[in-house]
Amino acid sequence: MELVDVKFNDDGDIIDTLTGKVLKDTPEERVRQRFINILQSDYGYPRTIIAREVPVQQGSKVLSSDDGAEIRADIVVYTSKKACLERDQGNILFVVECKKPNATEGYAQLVSYIFNTSAVGGVWTNGTGISVYKKKTGNEVGLEEILSLPRYREKWSGTDSIPNKSELPRPHNVRFLLSACHNKLYGRGMENEDFDLAMDMVRILLAKIQDETTPGEFPRFWITESDFQTAEGRKHAATEIQTLFREYADQFPDVFDPHEKIQVGDDCIAEAVGVLKNWSLAARNDDADDWDLMGETYEQFTHINLKRQQGQFFTNRLVVDMMVKMLDPEIGEHTLDPAGGSGGFATGIFRYLRRKVLSRTAANSPIRDRQLNIIKDSVYLVEIASRLVKIAKCAMLLTGDGQSGMTRGNSLDLYSRLDPWIVSRCAKGKSNAPAVIATNPPFSGQKVESQISDKSILKNYDFGHSFKKTDEGNFVFSGDDSDILQHQAPELLFIERCIDWLKPGGRMGIVLPKGILDNVSYEAYREWILDKCELSGVVTLHKDTFQPDTGVRTCILFLRKPDEEKMPREDYNIFMAMSQRIGQDSKGNSVFVLDGNGNNTGVLNHDLNEIADAYIDFVSGNEHQKSEYIFTIKKSDIKDHININPQHYSPKLNAALDSVLAFDNKENWASKA
Repeated sequence: MELVDVKFNDDGDIIDTLTGKVLKDTPEERVRQRFINILQSDYGYPRTIIAREVPVQQGSKVLSSDDGAEIRADIVVYTSKKACLERDQGNILFVVECKKPNATEGYAQLVSYIFNTSAVGGVWTNGTGISVYKKKTGNEVGLEEILSLPRYREKWSGTDSIPNKSELPRPHNVRFLLSACHNKLYGRGMENEDFDLAMDMVRILLAKIQDETTPGEFPRFWITESDFQTAEGRKHAATEIQTLFREYADQFPDVFDPHEKIQVGDDCIAEAVGVLKNWSLAARNDDADDWDLMGETYEQFTHINLKRQQGQFFTNRLVVDMMVKMLDPEIGEHTLDPAGGSGGFATGIFRYLRRKVLSRTAANSPIRDRQLNIIKDSVYLVEIASRLVKIAKCAMLLTGDGQSGMTRGNSLDLYSRLDPWIVSRCAKGKSNAPAVIATNPPFSGQKVESQISDKSILKNYDFGHSFKKTDEGNFVFSGDDSDILQHQAPELLFIERCIDWLKPGGRMGIVLPKGILDNVSYEAYREWILDKCELSGVVTLHKDTFQPDTGVRTCILFLRKPDEEKMPREDYNIFMAMSQRIGQDSKGNSVFVLDGNGNNTGVLNHDLNEIADAYIDFVSGNEHQKSEYIFTIKKSDIKDHININPQHYSPKLNAALDSVLAFDNKENWASKA
């Protein structure tokens, strides 16, 4: 697992990982602290030989900028503990530049450091990318870029020897490693904007996994320093990586095209290989932690790339984990996300089921193997965008397989038009219908152009028709073709489709705009939902949940479909919760829990686990945690246009209202005009 990267105190200041001193929180300092930890955790450099912000001398004077300020190297790694304590400029091994925004500027700064010290090389990093340089040999002044940073006590002169595959270590900081690789691709890939860089990253990762999981003592996913220095050597390495990818792709013809290959050029592939070659990325089937970390990391950088290219947004990972935990899918149940996107819920469910298998079965047992195979064929996804389906399939491959249920289609269309795989294995009205649905459908907001206007689709839905209120005060949706709406919000159609698709007795969780809970204009839809299902729970999400991408306020409805030929109960308890913490701020920066000394614990500061645990106790019939933000109401308590917003029933709010209303009953109390 990854180490805590930045420590903070109660005042929000950074605690230096080397000295324990309090430092001002700046983006530059965060990058520096993270990389100091990476130097220790992944490259093995002892803390005792690392120093931050070291003045660099030129002769007897300290180097200074044009304005007279001292020039300090961001990080200096010395040859020994004694040299570090004495700040011995004659015994510096290498320096690190963190401040410059790009490698070109970082290179210029490193030259000034390295040629005024004994350093054999230098590193530039911006926190997500890395470039490594060493002094040119002979009398030539300058630096040459090398493939990767040598580990502690490895030679900077490089070697053409190739290690045994079994000797490759697991990285502690997978996110930084993959981010650095992705940045190499992105930097060179800008030469051709048609390249799908997210998919090229996946193809290279799969080539790496193919190499690690096939017979052979030595890695084929490799490039030596000498090969990297020549065009012929880089081409040879790139050709081998293309071959590895093709070997992997041929195993999954339903995911990859027969002539698909890595699109970026040989030089780009060679640089990516240089970043990844020294590490082992493949994990055992039953190694949930490693697979989970690979899958999570892949999803993160893929989402960043997709948001940058197409403005697409994705469900907060903490929300996915909470929903899956609350829905609690069982081994053997079919699960579905009908608005699958890039596979967040599908991979989340797969991870959850795998952990269930591993916790309940013995290692290397036939039962474990059988159940692991069962869950690979029980997770289904439908997504209309072919590119997202492919990304979802790759996400499942990098999470440990289970990609066979990822299909392309329009979930709002007729069931018969869906992929035959879905029709035969996860169909409405059959024993293999989805027992669990978890989804975050697209929202249209107020944008008419984002709504569904196809009458061939709208006619199949109650929600695709107009409605009217009867004399008894109930709402009735028209089924006449003459009453089909001009357009309808997709999220409303998805509610109806999910309830219809769900197996009797099944349960679902759906992310929706918060306005659906209490806006009077949605009253008819709320009445319809409560007529068809039991409302198990409502959770309103924190305003920063989907920031910085969108500020739309959201909620989650948890519904249970009655058993076949039964109606929802007249009255029952409903779980309600209002999330107050989401582990990030409005800019998307992580917010962590601090310990008693103000140190960052590495635990995101959110309350979704508390909500999930309380819900599980509620469903189990046990006494659950209650607070002003977590409580239950009766269905018979629902009032005011079928308002199901937890805030409307908040114990704290209602206690305050009761105290105000109590003034009316006090003697000598009168309002003043």
